[in-house]
Amino acid sequence: MQVLNADGMLRLWRDVVGHRTDAGEYLVISNEAVIKGERLTVYFASEEQPPVSVRVVDSQPIIRDGSVQHQLRLSPLENESFGSHHATRGGELEAE
Repeated sequence: MQVLNADGMLRLWRDVVGHRTDAGEYLVISNEAVIKGERLTVYFASEEQPPVSVRVVDSQPIIRDGSVQHQLRLSPLENESFGSHHATRGGELEAE
């Protein structure tokens, strides 16, 4: 993911795993929290899909496999995307 703000851009690579919801949002699990409203760019592990600009709609801590992780709900920014928004085969996605 790439983090954007009003003063510039900071590129942080975080691995997340998740899927695209029926509502067109992405629901992902991350090892790090993200602030609601933050703009990110999701880069898919599959080279077939272009990066997608998203905004963090929700960020909740969860316990998974005995450790604290964060469930993020990401909404695509239609006017700022790099391309189309299609989930990978089976609706699963991986992003960096």
